[in-house]
Amino acid sequence: MTIGFAPFGVLSLVLRAGRATGRIVVQAIRLWQNRRAAHRLADLDDRMLKDLGLTRTEVVGALALSWRDDPTLHLAGRRGLKARRGSPHGVVRIVASDGRRLEGTLAC
Repeated sequence: MTIGFAPFGVLSLVLRAGRATGRIVVQAIRLWQNRRAAHRLADLDDRMLKDLGLTRTEVVGALALSWRDDPTLHLAGRRGLKARRGSPHGVVRIVASDGRRLEGTLAC
């Protein structure tokens, strides 16, 4: 007697396709929600955007991206780049009387 496992193979393919479709739907919903959040950022005034570390130009530029791109990821990347570059305004080098060098930051 021969036992075939073809129905299990078809079931496996259907389940895999269902999971892939589910991931696509979840990504589309997340993208839509993040795009709505970026539009809410565009409604803020310039002072509030500055408090967040963004400019109006950056927000408008992020919204001009393709519909497949997540504008909030773009904005977070821009803000993170600014934070890494925005190191202290000056460096103060102080030499102690015993010859040790001390370093600190000076915020202007």
